[in-house]
Amino acid sequence: MPNWIQRAASQIAALSAISSAPPARAVPGMVAYHLQELQMTGPDLSTMPGWTTHPPGMRELALTLEATLGDRMRLPRETFGLDGMQLGQSGAVREEVALDAPFGRLLRFGMPGHRRNRVLLVAPMAGHGSAQLRETVAGLLPEFDVYVTDWRDARDVPLSEGGFGLDDYIDYLLRFIVHVGPGAHLMAICQSCVPTLAALSLLAEDQHPAQPVSLVMMAGPVDAAVSPSPVNDYATGASLSWFEQHLISTVPAGAAGAGRRVYGGAMQLISAAGMEYRRRLAALSSSMFDPSRYLQAMMEMGSAMPPQQPVLDLAAEFYLDNLRDVFQQCALARGKLRHRGRPVRPEAVRGIALLTVEGAEDEICGAGQTAAAHALCSGIDDACKRHVAVDGAGHRDVFSGESWRTQVLPEVMKTLMVDAAGDSPAVRRRVRRA
Repeated sequence: MPNWIQRAASQIAALSAISSAPPARAVPGMVAYHLQELQMTGPDLSTMPGWTTHPPGMRELALTLEATLGDRMRLPRETFGLDGMQLGQSGAVREEVALDAPFGRLLRFGMPGHRRNRVLLVAPMAGHGSAQLRETVAGLLPEFDVYVTDWRDARDVPLSEGGFGLDDYIDYLLRFIVHVGPGAHLMAICQSCVPTLAALSLLAEDQHPAQPVSLVMMAGPVDAAVSPSPVNDYATGASLSWFEQHLISTVPAGAAGAGRRVYGGAMQLISAAGMEYRRRLAALSSSMFDPSRYLQAMMEMGSAMPPQQPVLDLAAEFYLDNLRDVFQQCALARGKLRHRGRPVRPEAVRGIALLTVEGAEDEICGAGQTAAAHALCSGIDDACKRHVAVDGAGHRDVFSGESWRTQVLPEVMKTLMVDAAGDSPAVRRRVRRA
C-alpha cells in the first residue's frame, strides 16, 4: 500500500479515535467547551446533505477536539511586527490603535509627524487574524499611511456587548471609513469585499464627504455564483439550518465571551481540512493521463496539511449571515442585499477608480467572482475601471508572497498613486465637486 494512503488512513483513524475519546482525557480548562452537548446519539442521516461533503458528526468532533486539544490548537495570536520598521530616510513606522470597539479595532501604521496619503485595508473576518496581511501592509507603507481593521476573537467578547452580524460588520466599516476621512483609498480582501462595497454604496448614496477616491477589491466573492469553487459548493450544499445545527457551538464558562454562540476555531480547521483533501483527490483523478502532474498530485496527497495558523472564533450571527447573503443568495449581485432594511445600491458609487484583482489559480474564490463588481458599479466610468488576473496565483498569493510583490502590488500602486496625484478622471471630478 502506498505511503500516502497509509498516512491518510492513519489520520482518519486518529480523528475517529479522538471523536470517540471519553471526556476524562480532556485538557483542564477546555472541558467546558460544552461537552454536555456531546450526547453522541448519532445523526439522523435522512436529514443530511451529501455525506462526502457534509459528513455527520462534525460538530461533535469539533467539540471533542476543543476539549482535548484546545490549548494546543489556540496558538498565540500573530502580530504584524512592523512597529519600528525603517522607511529609508523617511523614518520609522509606528503602530497605534486609532479606534477601539468591542468586536474590532482600527490600527494605524504610519510615521509620527508625517502627513501622508491614506489607505484603509479591510481585513477579512474569516477565522484568522489581520496580521496575515503583514506583507500587504508592508508593501503599501513606503508611500501611504495604512489603516487596518483588526477583528477580535468572538470568544473574547463578553456577551453583554450584544451580537455581531453582517449589519454590525458594515456599521463598523462605516465608522472606520469616516474616521480615516475624505480622500483616502479603500482596499478589501477576500471575505471583506462584499461588506466593503456595501458600506461604500451607502456612503455614495448619501453623498457622504468621507467617500474614498478609489476602491481595490482582491479575491473576494462579490458574485459567488460565478465559477463556483469548492468553498462555494460547500456553502450551498446544505441548508442554513443544517449549518446552524451542526457547526455552531457555545463559548464555555471561564472565557470572556462565555455563552456566546460561535463558529469555533476547531470547526474551521476540520472544514478546511476536509475541503483540502477533496481538492487533492480531485487533482489526483484529473491528472491520471499526465505523468508529471500525476506524480505531483500523489506527492501532495502524502504531504502534511499546511502549517497551522492561529484561529479565531466567529460570532454565529456573522457566520450565518455571511453564508446566507454572500454564498447561498448572492444578495449583493442579485440586488437583494439590505443593511438594516435599507437597499444596498452599488450603482450609486460614482467618481472613483475601481480595481479588481483575481488569482488565476485561486482555489477559494472562482474566476470572475471579484470582477463582477464592475457590472454592479455601473455609475463608475469604464475609463476608471481595471481588472487584473494574476497568472499562476492562488488565493493567498494575491496579497502575500512573490505574486503580491512582483505582480499585484505594482498594479495596485498604479491605481493608488495616480489617484493620489489627482491625475485620474475620478479624482478630477471629485475635486471639481468640492
